[in-house]
Amino acid sequence: MELLMDRSYYRMRGDTGLLEQAKYNPTAELAVVLAERLAEVQAEFEEQLEEAKEAAEDARLDMNQLDDKIYMLQSEIARNEITITSMAAEIAYLKEQQND
Repeated sequence: MELLMDRSYYRMRGDTGLLEQAKYNPTAELAVVLAERLAEVQAEFEEQLEEAKEAAEDARLDMNQLDDKIYMLQSEIARNEITITSMAAEIAYLKEQQND
């Protein structure tokens, strides 16, 4: 019964208190409680890691879409430059025709 009371007591303590206790008076029950806390923290970080991976994948997809959009816009600019050059040449030709 005393072991369970020790474990319950340790579970109520904060992390800093547990770490201090582990330095100066380590026990099996303290080790169990620290292992439980470690498992909880590990589960939290694994969840955060998965969320970060998902966010990175979403960002990668967004970047690919933006790259595609940039390519389309650059193509449109190139077509517009050709059109402008052609129209400028036609205007120059028509001005020459008018001056003759």
